[in-house]
Amino acid sequence: MKIAIISPDTSEAIKRNLQKLDLEPMEIPRCTSVERPLSGHPDIQIFIHEKSVFCHHEIEISFLKRIEKYAQVIICESRIGESYPLNIPYNIACTGLIAFHKRSHTDSRVAEYLDLRKIPIVNVNQGFAKCATLIIDENHIITADRSIHRAAVANEITSLLIESGDIELPGYQYGFIGGATGTLSDAILFTGKISNHRDYRRICEGIEERGKQIIYLSEENAVDLGTIFVI
Repeated sequence: MKIAIISPDTSEAIKRNLQKLDLEPMEIPRCTSVERPLSGHPDIQIFIHEKSVFCHHEIEISFLKRIEKYAQVIICESRIGESYPLNIPYNIACTGLIAFHKRSHTDSRVAEYLDLRKIPIVNVNQGFAKCATLIIDENHIITADRSIHRAAVANEITSLLIESGDIELPGYQYGFIGGATGTLSDAILFTGKISNHRDYRRICEGIEERGKQIIYLSEENAVDLGTIFVI
Protein backbone atom coordinates (compact mmCIF):
# COMPACT_ATOMS: atom_id res chain seq x y z
CA MET A 1 0.00 0.00 0.00
CA LYS A 2 1.12 3.54 -0.75
CA ILE A 3 0.67 6.49 1.60
CA ALA A 4 -0.93 9.86 0.95
CA ILE A 5 0.60 12.67 3.02
CA ILE A 6 -2.21 15.10 3.79
CA SER A 7 -3.12 18.13 5.87
CA PRO A 8 -4.69 17.63 9.32
CA ASP A 9 -7.53 19.80 7.99
CA THR A 10 -8.46 17.08 5.49
CA SER A 11 -12.09 15.98 5.75
CA GLU A 12 -13.15 12.47 6.70
CA ALA A 13 -14.79 12.08 3.29
CA ILE A 14 -11.47 12.72 1.54
CA LYS A 15 -9.69 10.27 3.83
CA ARG A 16 -12.24 7.56 3.14
CA ASN A 17 -11.94 8.05 -0.60
CA LEU A 18 -8.14 7.89 -0.40
CA GLN A 19 -8.46 4.57 1.40
CA LYS A 20 -10.73 3.30 -1.38
CA LEU A 21 -7.79 3.96 -3.72
CA ASP A 22 -5.55 1.79 -1.49
CA LEU A 23 -3.80 4.88 -0.14
CA GLU A 24 -3.14 5.18 3.57
CA PRO A 25 -3.87 8.79 4.66
CA MET A 26 -1.05 10.14 6.81
CA GLU A 27 -1.50 13.58 8.36
CA ILE A 28 1.53 15.81 8.55
CA PRO A 29 1.87 17.55 11.94
CA ARG A 30 1.19 21.27 12.03
CA CYS A 31 4.20 23.56 11.88
CA THR A 32 3.69 26.03 14.72
CA SER A 33 5.99 28.62 13.17
CA VAL A 34 3.68 29.03 10.14
CA GLU A 35 0.47 31.04 10.18
CA ARG A 36 -2.54 28.86 10.97
CA PRO A 37 -4.17 28.50 7.50
CA LEU A 38 -0.94 27.04 6.04
CA SER A 39 0.44 25.29 9.13
CA GLY A 40 -0.73 21.84 8.02
CA HIS A 41 0.01 22.10 4.31
CA PRO A 42 2.40 19.32 3.27
CA ASP A 43 3.90 21.35 0.42
CA ILE A 44 5.00 24.01 2.91
CA GLN A 45 6.90 21.54 5.08
CA ILE A 46 8.34 18.95 2.71
CA PHE A 47 9.68 18.48 -0.81
CA ILE A 48 9.42 15.05 -2.40
CA HIS A 49 11.18 13.67 -5.43
CA GLU A 50 10.71 10.00 -6.23
CA LYS A 51 11.35 8.31 -2.85
CA SER A 52 13.35 11.09 -1.19
CA VAL A 53 11.56 13.33 1.31
CA PHE A 54 13.21 16.60 2.32
CA CYS A 55 11.85 18.27 5.44
CA HIS A 56 12.60 21.01 7.95
CA HIS A 57 14.35 19.86 11.12
CA GLU A 58 11.56 20.90 13.48
CA ILE A 59 9.11 18.36 12.10
CA GLU A 60 7.92 15.76 14.61
CA ILE A 61 10.13 12.66 14.83
CA SER A 62 7.11 10.38 15.17
CA PHE A 63 5.91 11.48 11.72
CA LEU A 64 9.34 10.90 10.17
CA LYS A 65 9.52 7.40 11.61
CA ARG A 66 6.19 6.58 9.97
CA ILE A 67 7.26 7.71 6.50
CA GLU A 68 10.75 6.12 6.76
CA LYS A 69 9.06 2.85 5.84
CA TYR A 70 8.21 4.28 2.44
CA ALA A 71 10.96 6.75 1.58
CA GLN A 72 14.36 8.12 2.48
CA VAL A 73 14.05 11.08 4.84
CA ILE A 74 16.51 13.97 4.52
CA ILE A 75 16.39 16.57 7.28
CA CYS A 76 17.35 20.02 6.01
CA GLU A 77 18.64 23.19 7.62
CA SER A 78 16.15 25.72 6.28
CA ARG A 79 13.77 26.89 8.99
CA ILE A 80 10.21 27.76 8.07
CA GLY A 81 9.07 31.21 9.10
CA GLU A 82 5.59 32.54 9.71
CA SER A 83 5.14 34.60 6.58
CA TYR A 84 6.29 34.90 2.98
CA PRO A 85 9.03 34.37 1.84
CA LEU A 86 10.24 32.55 4.97
CA ASN A 87 7.67 29.82 4.43
CA ILE A 88 8.69 28.74 0.92
CA PRO A 89 12.06 26.82 1.06
CA TYR A 90 10.41 23.48 0.22
CA ASN A 91 7.53 24.66 -1.98
CA ILE A 92 9.18 23.61 -5.23
CA ALA A 93 7.36 22.41 -8.33
CA CYS A 94 9.41 19.61 -9.88
CA THR A 95 8.13 17.79 -12.95
CA GLY A 96 11.02 15.33 -12.91
CA LEU A 97 12.76 17.04 -15.80
CA ILE A 98 12.77 20.58 -14.44
CA ALA A 99 11.93 22.43 -11.22
CA PHE A 100 10.38 25.86 -10.69
CA HIS A 101 10.98 27.99 -7.62
CA LYS A 102 12.10 31.36 -6.32
CA ARG A 103 15.73 30.29 -6.52
CA SER A 104 17.06 32.62 -3.82
CA HIS A 105 14.94 30.81 -1.22
CA THR A 106 15.34 27.16 -2.25
CA ASP A 107 16.66 24.97 0.54
CA SER A 108 20.36 24.27 -0.08
CA ARG A 109 20.12 20.48 0.34
CA VAL A 110 17.24 20.29 -2.10
CA ALA A 111 19.15 22.46 -4.57
CA GLU A 112 22.22 20.24 -4.26
CA TYR A 113 20.14 17.10 -4.72
CA LEU A 114 18.47 18.41 -7.88
CA ASP A 115 21.78 19.62 -9.25
CA LEU A 116 23.34 16.16 -8.83
CA ARG A 117 20.44 14.71 -10.80
CA LYS A 118 20.82 17.37 -13.48
CA ILE A 119 17.35 18.76 -12.82
CA PRO A 120 17.63 22.53 -13.32
CA ILE A 121 15.83 24.90 -10.96
CA VAL A 122 14.32 27.67 -13.06
CA ASN A 123 13.81 30.89 -11.16
CA VAL A 124 10.25 32.24 -11.04
CA ASN A 125 8.60 35.09 -9.16
CA GLN A 126 6.13 32.78 -7.43
CA GLY A 127 7.63 31.40 -4.21
CA PHE A 128 4.67 29.07 -3.66
CA ALA A 129 5.57 27.26 -6.86
CA LYS A 130 4.24 23.83 -5.89
CA CYS A 131 1.01 25.29 -4.52
CA ALA A 132 0.53 27.09 -7.80
CA THR A 133 1.33 24.18 -10.11
CA LEU A 134 -0.57 21.03 -10.99
CA ILE A 135 2.01 18.64 -12.43
CA ILE A 136 0.28 16.28 -14.84
CA ASP A 137 3.47 14.55 -15.97
CA GLU A 138 7.09 15.39 -16.75
CA ASN A 139 6.18 17.56 -19.72
CA HIS A 140 2.77 19.00 -18.82
CA ILE A 141 1.56 21.36 -16.10
CA ILE A 142 -1.43 23.55 -15.27
CA THR A 143 -0.99 26.86 -13.47
CA ALA A 144 -2.59 30.25 -12.94
CA ASP A 145 0.79 31.86 -12.31
CA ARG A 146 2.12 33.73 -15.30
CA SER A 147 5.79 33.60 -14.25
CA ILE A 148 5.65 29.80 -13.95
CA HIS A 149 3.76 29.56 -17.24
CA ARG A 150 6.34 31.68 -19.07
CA ALA A 151 9.24 29.73 -17.56
CA ALA A 152 7.64 26.42 -18.52
CA VAL A 153 7.06 27.45 -22.12
CA ALA A 154 10.60 28.82 -22.39
CA ASN A 155 11.89 25.42 -21.26
CA GLU A 156 9.70 23.37 -23.60
CA ILE A 157 7.23 22.26 -20.92
CA THR A 158 3.62 22.41 -22.08
CA SER A 159 1.72 24.70 -19.73
CA LEU A 160 -2.00 25.37 -19.57
CA LEU A 161 -2.51 28.87 -18.17
CA ILE A 162 -5.80 29.20 -16.29
CA GLU A 163 -7.52 32.01 -14.43
CA SER A 164 -6.77 32.59 -10.74
CA GLY A 165 -9.45 31.90 -8.14
CA ASP A 166 -12.40 29.50 -7.84
CA ILE A 167 -10.47 27.25 -5.44
CA GLU A 168 -11.07 27.71 -1.74
CA LEU A 169 -8.39 28.35 0.89
CA PRO A 170 -9.80 29.32 4.31
CA GLY A 171 -8.21 32.53 5.54
CA TYR A 172 -7.31 33.74 2.05
CA GLN A 173 -9.13 35.16 -0.94
CA TYR A 174 -8.53 31.97 -2.90
CA GLY A 175 -6.24 28.96 -3.15
CA PHE A 176 -4.13 27.34 -5.87
CA ILE A 177 -4.73 24.36 -8.12
CA GLY A 178 -1.53 22.54 -7.12
CA GLY A 179 -2.48 22.71 -3.47
CA ALA A 180 -5.89 21.20 -4.22
CA THR A 181 -4.53 18.14 -6.02
CA GLY A 182 -2.35 15.06 -5.90
CA THR A 183 -0.89 12.94 -8.68
CA LEU A 184 -1.06 9.19 -9.26
CA SER A 185 0.48 7.36 -12.20
CA ASP A 186 -2.86 7.21 -14.00
CA ALA A 187 -4.97 9.87 -12.29
CA ILE A 188 -5.14 13.36 -10.88
CA LEU A 189 -6.78 13.61 -7.47
CA PHE A 190 -8.81 16.71 -6.62
CA THR A 191 -9.86 17.49 -3.06
CA GLY A 192 -13.32 18.35 -4.39
CA LYS A 193 -15.34 19.39 -7.40
CA ILE A 194 -13.98 22.02 -9.80
CA SER A 195 -17.12 22.42 -11.90
CA ASN A 196 -17.45 25.97 -10.56
CA HIS A 197 -14.01 26.92 -11.91
CA ARG A 198 -14.26 29.25 -14.88
CA ASP A 199 -11.68 27.09 -16.73
CA TYR A 200 -13.27 23.81 -15.72
CA ARG A 201 -13.53 22.37 -19.22
CA ARG A 202 -10.00 23.39 -20.21
CA ILE A 203 -8.59 21.85 -17.02
CA CYS A 204 -10.42 18.57 -17.61
CA GLU A 205 -9.37 18.46 -21.25
CA GLY A 206 -5.74 19.20 -20.37
CA ILE A 207 -5.65 16.27 -17.95
CA GLU A 208 -7.64 13.78 -20.02
CA GLU A 209 -5.59 14.51 -23.15
CA ARG A 210 -2.61 13.08 -21.26
CA GLY A 211 -4.46 9.83 -20.69
CA LYS A 212 -5.18 10.48 -17.02
CA GLN A 213 -8.51 10.25 -15.28
CA ILE A 214 -9.82 12.82 -12.81
CA ILE A 215 -10.83 11.60 -9.37
CA TYR A 216 -12.80 13.86 -7.03
CA LEU A 217 -12.17 12.96 -3.39
CA SER A 218 -15.28 14.73 -2.09
CA GLU A 219 -18.55 16.22 -3.24
CA GLU A 220 -17.57 19.65 -1.86
CA ASN A 221 -15.84 22.36 -3.86
CA ALA A 222 -12.10 21.89 -4.28
CA VAL A 223 -10.08 23.36 -1.42
CA ASP A 224 -6.36 24.07 -1.24
CA LEU A 225 -5.08 21.86 1.60
CA GLY A 226 -1.51 21.75 0.38
CA THR A 227 -0.47 19.15 -2.19
CA ILE A 228 -1.47 15.54 -1.52
CA PHE A 229 1.87 13.71 -1.78
CA VAL A 230 1.63 10.04 -2.74
CA ILE A 231 4.57 7.74 -1.99
